[in-house]
Amino acid sequence: MAYDPTTMRLLGGVPGQQLFLYRTADAANVVSAGGYFNDALAQYNLEGGDVIVCVSGYGGAQAVGVLTAKVTGSVAGTVALS
Repeated sequence: MAYDPTTMRLLGGVPGQQLFLYRTADAANVVSAGGYFNDALAQYNLEGGDVIVCVSGYGGAQAVGVLTAKVTGSVAGTVALS
């Protein structure tokens, strides 16, 4: 699958310190792969340091992870799962 902006919610903050909630049926390793959140750059002004609380595997083997965005140029680079 792919990033779905309809399940991403901005909870607050300013670019570089924003907090998001995201839910997806994608597995955690898919969500944490580089480039997954590319579309969020324009849609949510996603910047390095922004935090995404992600419920992955929704509808199946669910997992909760906290992702920190690392943005390289105009493309969302790798997103570290912690």
